[in-house]
Amino acid sequence: MLAAMTACSTNDSPWNIDPTNPDSPVIGGGGGSTADDGDTPSFDPTISAWNGQKATDGATDAVGSDKDFYHELNTFKNTVEVVYDGSTATVTSSNANILIHQEGAYVTVDMATNAVDKTHITISGKSSDGGLKVYSSNKFMLTLNGVELTSQLGPAINSQCKKRIYVHLADGTSNVLTDAASYSSDPYYLDGNDADGEDRKGCFFSEGNLIFSGTGVLQITGKKKHGLCTDGYLYIRPGVTLVVNDAAKNAIHVKGDTDDGYGVYIAGGLIYTYTSSTAGKGIKCDINVDILGGQLELNTAGGSTYDEDDADTSSAAAIKTDTDVNISGGTLVLKSTGTGGKGINADGAINISGGVTTVTTTGGKYYYTQSLTSSPKGVKADGNINISGGTLNIAVTGQSDSSEGLESKASINITDGSVYVYAYEDAINAATAFNVSGGDVYAYSSSNDGIDSNGSLTISGGKVIGIGGNSPEGGIDCDSSSRFFINGGEVYSMGGSLQSSPSSSSKQMVVVLNGISVSKGATLTLTDSSDKTVFSISMPRSLSGGNFTFSLPALTSGTKYTLKSGSTTLTTITPSSTITTIGSSTNGGGGAGGGFGPR
Repeated sequence: MLAAMTACSTNDSPWNIDPTNPDSPVIGGGGGSTADDGDTPSFDPTISAWNGQKATDGATDAVGSDKDFYHELNTFKNTVEVVYDGSTATVTSSNANILIHQEGAYVTVDMATNAVDKTHITISGKSSDGGLKVYSSNKFMLTLNGVELTSQLGPAINSQCKKRIYVHLADGTSNVLTDAASYSSDPYYLDGNDADGEDRKGCFFSEGNLIFSGTGVLQITGKKKHGLCTDGYLYIRPGVTLVVNDAAKNAIHVKGDTDDGYGVYIAGGLIYTYTSSTAGKGIKCDINVDILGGQLELNTAGGSTYDEDDADTSSAAAIKTDTDVNISGGTLVLKSTGTGGKGINADGAINISGGVTTVTTTGGKYYYTQSLTSSPKGVKADGNINISGGTLNIAVTGQSDSSEGLESKASINITDGSVYVYAYEDAINAATAFNVSGGDVYAYSSSNDGIDSNGSLTISGGKVIGIGGNSPEGGIDCDSSSRFFINGGEVYSMGGSLQSSPSSSSKQMVVVLNGISVSKGATLTLTDSSDKTVFSISMPRSLSGGNFTFSLPALTSGTKYTLKSGSTTLTTITPSSTITTIGSSTNGGGGAGGGFGPR
């Protein structure tokens, strides 16, 4: 399955589409219904188990200068070695001040009582009824050197240390951790603590920060709650292969460290997660998620629910953060198949400046009551969505209202990069502003607007293609013509209607064609008075009495242009003002209606 993460086309889109490129295939629905005809992009919605693929970027893991992130810059003079063997374990320690408590294969390493610092713990071997627990008041290193642990009492690894742990996956090793489905008391507690006095929130649980390194593999199954959980931050270095095969709640759950400003920081590696739990998350973080590189395949199959604590609905999401998501590199494949599922769901902003991110959601809308619902979304932010590079591919195929592709409760700002969105409802929806000054934007809705701004809409550069459904829906929609500006770029809008024509204060000429009839796959060509091609576009959907609006820097006042479908002339256009409108809209979209078309 992970092999598909690198199987995109040369432009990193699973569509490989650009209707203005004659060598590019068309996509999208069309015809007479408001539903999609089935020509969705070639996204694979199937969730498959981890297939054994490992990180391939280990050679790029250069040691930096910050001791907080690189164990190589620290000295560990004390050693503890734990070798598991069935129902028992052999423990060897280099320092008598490190206290070892053992019951069968359950080993507790206590470095807190005597304040022992600079310790390196190595674990290996196998036990189906064992675990590791660590107490420390200082940071330490933990190497997993080919260990397979299944706990019958609680977490497989439980660190009660609030300082950082350097977790090293020894090169070439496979490490497997599974916790108990229900937790009972541990064999040993420090200072008279008990199970109620200590957090145990996942199969691999840490009170402090976790920094992963090495080129080994770690597989985790979280039967009780989360798979990997830390109350600090999570830092993944290149070369690491981290797999959460299943989790009873979130695959990776991170509280984050507000003092250091880190939540989840992924510099590289390969991360695979799966959870089928209701409202389960692939990665959940209380603060920022920063992805700089690596390969991520994050899968959720659970539905939504009502959260009594928040008095609101809660849905599954591949990535969920209470603040921001920042993606500057890497290859991400995010899938959510349950009702109301999300690809990326941020309470703050989403900033994408690099990488290739592909999002697929397939579920419909979740209803707790008629007023408490959760709709599927591809990428959703309560704050701004800023795209300045990279490639973003989104397919939201669940046929329900508000099944939207790219949505911001604030503004969407695109300055560069490639954005391809397919959705049943609005492909792109911005609450306050939609601004494009560069890059490529392709937005296809099978039943609503391709691009919809409830505030202002300004296009000043780049290439923007919006495809909408039948009237009254359209390719590009702004609530008010007075706030809709086309000041530059290459713009194409097609659908049932153009509810708001661009403002006459726009700085670039716009042609609005109403009542146009043309078949999906037909080639529309605009030529000037010298028979020079201004544009040629392969129609991604049929229009019958619909709207086709375009704007390009090449348009000039007083020039006679001819628009053809194939070899058939549809109309001639001689722009004389900023906005030139021809014809009147009737039904639009794929329905029957008047207007002009091939005769």
